[in-house]
Amino acid sequence: MILHLTTSANWIEAQQQGFITAPSLATEGFIHCSTEQQMSDVANKYYRGATDMVLVHIDPATLTSPLKWEPPAHIDGSPSLPNEPLFPHIYGVINLDSVIRVIDLPSNSDGSFDMPAQLTAFSITHIKQVPHLHQQAAEMSRVAWKHDFPEDTTQTYLDMFSASGTYADRLVEVFAALNQDDELLGLATLVDDDGLPGAIEPGPWLAAVFVVPQARKLGVGSALVDHVVSRSRELGYAEMFLYTEDQQDWYQKRGWIYTRDTLLNDIEHVVMRNAI
Repeated sequence: MILHLTTSANWIEAQQQGFITAPSLATEGFIHCSTEQQMSDVANKYYRGATDMVLVHIDPATLTSPLKWEPPAHIDGSPSLPNEPLFPHIYGVINLDSVIRVIDLPSNSDGSFDMPAQLTAFSITHIKQVPHLHQQAAEMSRVAWKHDFPEDTTQTYLDMFSASGTYADRLVEVFAALNQDDELLGLATLVDDDGLPGAIEPGPWLAAVFVVPQARKLGVGSALVDHVVSRSRELGYAEMFLYTEDQQDWYQKRGWIYTRDTLLNDIEHVVMRNAI
């Protein structure tokens, strides 16, 4: 995997235009990227003090533009030195379906950067691959969403997990984030109908995004959302939707666009759209 460092504003723009680009593509012919081991030095050398930065995690195997491993291109124009490490350079735009996830990269109080632990700290898998976690995930879901769906029981979610990916004439896929100790960190669902009364949107929907409190601020939520969006793109959808009670700003930062206000159980929510 390789990483591209950019601003959240550029990431939002990339989602709107359908690809990632950078000024260096016009001036140098390629987009700069780094490995996980190289990124800390790159961020602190060239972006120290910058705010609102994000790390775009890219799968090289799915890039549509050529990828070359080359000596670093020095900003001052000086030649590369012998034995310098090779850096990944992408000779063209970065197609969005090569993006695995996007991670916030906040700077420290002194402007420096530390690499986020979630680069290697967790993975995302289909819920059917972890049946031993179904009971915990179901109980967690029931508690998290009881104010929106008070009639749902633990069994409601257990049935969904067991049938995830196999619903007749339905789209329901549930994904789980796990840490390296196989502990459940969060959940997210891709579904054709998210039970919003009177919804006029065609779907599919990003639904039931939840992260356990101790894993928040680690990028788990962003990774789950990106995974569901990528899965929806794989299935051929051009857009998807969500509704949220109080997380509009969080989703907007990640490229989701306000669509309309709505009510669910007399609670105000906002419907948002993401063109993918």
